[in-house]
Amino acid sequence: MEKLNPCPILEFNDNQLLNVRKSFGYDDLHRLKQDVDHFQDWINKQPHFTLKEFDRDFLERYLIYCKGSIERAKQRFDKLCTYTNQMPEFLRNFDIRNEFIGLNRSVHTCILPKPTADNYRVIITTVSGADDELFDLMKYYRYLIVLGEYMMNNDYCHGYELVGVSTNVSMTIVKKMNPIIMHKAVTLITDALGQRMKKVHLVSDSKFFETILVVFKQAFSAKLAKRLIVHNNWESLHEHIPKKHLPKDLGGDEKTMKELAEMDFKAISTDEHIAAVKRMEGATTDESRRPSAKFNEEYSGTPGSFKTLCVD
Repeated sequence: MEKLNPCPILEFNDNQLLNVRKSFGYDDLHRLKQDVDHFQDWINKQPHFTLKEFDRDFLERYLIYCKGSIERAKQRFDKLCTYTNQMPEFLRNFDIRNEFIGLNRSVHTCILPKPTADNYRVIITTVSGADDELFDLMKYYRYLIVLGEYMMNNDYCHGYELVGVSTNVSMTIVKKMNPIIMHKAVTLITDALGQRMKKVHLVSDSKFFETILVVFKQAFSAKLAKRLIVHNNWESLHEHIPKKHLPKDLGGDEKTMKELAEMDFKAISTDEHIAAVKRMEGATTDESRRPSAKFNEEYSGTPGSFKTLCVD
């Protein structure tokens, strides 16, 4: 790509495209072009992939999120296509305009418009305090995946920081926090979609926080657990994410969480993005055509299952 296109919900730092590329050795555009060509050529040659052609900007971003490693990109892309078969409850049959209506009444999730100074993107979730019964953990992670696909097609960053605010979290929601679902979802987001998690922030503003923290630690890999930061107040969070970037209701200067969440939902509900998500639902594998069953045996216990996945 020559430049970052304007986006209705994302802003970019000066020279963000060039700076992110440079950090992964892609200040040499000839090398970048060669790597994208190599990646696409490899995809074309895999007999078990059901979808072969992908937008070059998408492939470039995928390489960026894999730190410029072609081999890592190949491995993760194979996982993504395989998991689309194995875990359709996360990755298929999206009805974006309708399936998240109840979820969005119980929680607000948004991408902060401004990236951090070091070109990371921040995603925040807060509980609305109303309609807790409508919270659905599976739909929440499906929503994060749809947001992730939007950023894969529109953003260009080093990775992500997640912020969870425990204010208004009730026991009704805590009981729905299944660590097995959370572990699978985090695996998908980091291991297959390639989303690099720099930090996970939790704001401890709930009487149920200790229970919430235990669930998160059960769901996270040891590596990701080390990136978990607990904040006792907004000032502590501001030390990591500038106040000017945060929503008004989190002590910042941006639009409110509800306003930002509504803007994001509008962006992911466009015909263009829905078509992109539907196309990726077709990026699966035909295991009868895979040269070896080694992938499924290594990552899923037995071919076609997802019962014994263990992530470092």
